[in-house]
Parts: sequence; structure tokens; C-alpha cells
Amino acid sequence: MVSVRNTAKAIIESDNKLLLIKKKLDRIGIYYTLPGGGQEPGETIEAAILRECKEELNIKVEGRELVCVREYISNNHEYSFLVKEVQAIEFIFRCTFGVEDKIAHLQNDVAQIGYEWLAITEIVNSLKQDDEKNGLKFPQTLKDFLIEYYIKGRVEAYSTFVWR
Repeated sequence: MVSVRNTAKAIIESDNKLLLIKKKLDRIGIYYTLPGGGQEPGETIEAAILRECKEELNIKVEGRELVCVREYISNNHEYSFLVKEVQAIEFIFRCTFGVEDKIAHLQNDVAQIGYEWLAITEIVNSLKQDDEKNGLKFPQTLKDFLIEYYIKGRVEAYSTFVWR
């Protein structure tokens, strides 16, 4: 049975860099994801992004602006072996955080080995490469979003992306 859940993800930029969660799996190697995760029962989606960023990065995010909503169906993607039969409605927010916060991961998610600030120019250059061996690795749905967001500039507030 497929479960449906909401997730909240954060785009956090500073000094032309994007803050990403760094993960590693034997079958995949090192790859990157946006900070964030699943909404808990009784929790607002805004509270979920606050909690997830606190758990994963030890920061209190501010200035939350909804960038887009997209649907994710795990069985249709290359990392489906991690989480099977999940359908998620992802809310992606552009966020900032207080300068007094010291980033540190407190609670590791599956395969999380830390976090990393990556230069947006490095991300864009990697996204333009067809060969992932020479570039950064992202799950395909995130890669598609980053191409739309950073290269095509077509993501408008409240756009909906559906990957099937």
C-alpha cells in the first residue's frame, strides 16, 4: 500500500552558495539533497521545515517563502530501494537563518554524513554535464528542480512540478 505524506524542503543560500545535506550509500556514492523532511501528524508544514532544519542543521530558519509544490512517487525513481511505496507532496521553501546560528547536524537521516555549502556556479556547471562521474550527484528529481531553478529560471512561486 502506498502511503502519502507531505514533506518540507529548504533552499538556503548565502554568499552564492547553497546549503545541502551530504549523504553516502555504497550503491550510490556521495550525493546531495536539500535539507528537510516529512511532516508529522498535527504539525503544520511551516512547523515541519522549522523542525527539520533544527534537527538536520541546528539552525532556526527564517524568511520562509514557498517556491513550489511538487509530487514525488518513490517507485518511479532511481533511489526507490531506499524508501518504497511512498508518495510525497513536497513543499520547497526559500529560507534564511540567523547569523548567530552555528550549523551542525544533530540528528542524521538515512545515509547522512554531514552538510556542505556548495558554490551555485559549481552546481550549475555540474548540472550542465551529462557525465555524473565528473560532477556532483543529486537524486534525479532534485537535479530536475535545480535545473529549472538555477539554469532555466522558470520556477515561479506556487508552480507545481510532477515527476512520473
